[in-house]
Amino acid sequence: MEPYPHRALGTDDFAASRAHLDKMIAHLSGADMMICSQQALEEYVTSAGRELQRQLMQDQLDARAAAEVRLEQVTGADGVIRRRAETGHARLVATTVGRVQVTRIAYRTPGAPNLHPADKLLSLPDGLYSFPLQRLVVHRVAGGSLRAAREALIRGAGQYLGTRQLMQIATEAAVDIRDFYQQAASVRPDPAGRGGNDVLVLSIDATGVNMIPSDLREPTPLRPAGPQPPSAQLSRRERTGRTRMAVVTALYDAAPAPRTAADILPADAAERAARRNGPQASSRKVDASLQHSVAPMVAALFDQAQSRDPHHQRRWVCLVDGANHQLECLEAEANRRGVQIDIVVDFIHVLEYLWRAAEDLHPTHPARAAFVAATARNLLEGHAPSVVADLRARLRGRGSDNPAPGLQRAIAYLHAKEPYLNYHIALTLGWPIATGVIEGSCRYLVKDRLDITGARWSLQGAEAILLLRAVIANGDFDTYWQYHLNREHQRTHASRYKDRFALAA
Repeated sequence: MEPYPHRALGTDDFAASRAHLDKMIAHLSGADMMICSQQALEEYVTSAGRELQRQLMQDQLDARAAAEVRLEQVTGADGVIRRRAETGHARLVATTVGRVQVTRIAYRTPGAPNLHPADKLLSLPDGLYSFPLQRLVVHRVAGGSLRAAREALIRGAGQYLGTRQLMQIATEAAVDIRDFYQQAASVRPDPAGRGGNDVLVLSIDATGVNMIPSDLREPTPLRPAGPQPPSAQLSRRERTGRTRMAVVTALYDAAPAPRTAADILPADAAERAARRNGPQASSRKVDASLQHSVAPMVAALFDQAQSRDPHHQRRWVCLVDGANHQLECLEAEANRRGVQIDIVVDFIHVLEYLWRAAEDLHPTHPARAAFVAATARNLLEGHAPSVVADLRARLRGRGSDNPAPGLQRAIAYLHAKEPYLNYHIALTLGWPIATGVIEGSCRYLVKDRLDITGARWSLQGAEAILLLRAVIANGDFDTYWQYHLNREHQRTHASRYKDRFALAA
């Protein structure tokens, strides 16, 4: 299709733009502007220059409309042939420099919607807002509150959009992110090409988001009676009934960096001076969802790991904080796929339990610190069974009239997680033993944006923000945006036509 003949644009096509530029030059040359401050000069040039850009775009669109060639007929995807052509059909497009009007030929037939082939050539959005404006909105909305995004657009682009429109744009911009990553996982080879040398680290965590009542999850079924295995949570927080758990995952490479317990908790100055750094994360990819629970997010995480290491030549290390359901899902998914994984419980969580035990055992902070340092060092050296036995002996020595809830919880936690406390092996092989990457991802992806004071989220809006923040954090936004534009063109334009257009004689 060639709707617009190839011709050079003449002076008359941009007469309005030239008139506006002449007006700007005349104003800048005036006596008042010659004595104004640089601030006033910049503000005028910015405002009037934006209008000049808008007028240039409008003149070019008008020239294209005047050159549009009438087609003999247009057949839609519905199979209906449209032979009636009516000129002068106009629509507005809000751009980063203001609103412009696009005029084109409409092809019509009774009982069928109009088709505008020129819209396809221009690849116009289905709604009012242009794709460059949508992209600007996405970055503003994903980065801060809707009110702050609205003010930034007014100051930076002179565009006035309501918060409802901003949220709608961001939500629609995120519709293709899941498909984008699924497609990438199916075709992308190992980006590092390191084979079996580097460790492939998988990590998962969850954090609460305040939701509107209609978008909360269904109440969790009551657990069966009897003792339950201790989870990673140290204390039960007050349940307000307003939160829904966002599941966050992270996948990254880490070159092995062998260490010993002395590198983590040095006992003297000599050990402190000889400390070695731990493994560094690289090629990190994060994901987050409120809509999907732990099991599907673990499956998606394994899909990403599979695409990075399709032949399982590398060690797959799973770093978790000890949440029981997460452990169950990881082991179930690994068994389903026949993948060997090594699970390591976050050492920082273990330290927190030891500090709670120390509060029950020792009255002063120096004594508590010495107890935690010695006990943690024993854990790092692979003596978890003896540590649990020692803590149980201390608990028995207190007697029944001297309760120690922190000590009891530490014993229960360490005993339940003992299979995942092989820190001496992890350090020898150079694996990471702390979940700093996933903890930081939870703060950045979720808390920094969704935990704004007073915010209550819908599921659709919060999910879109999480997806957008993840694709931006992964450094994939430019690639995703082109993928999204291609999908939008297919949905909005290509899908409406049956075949190529036939030009009129």
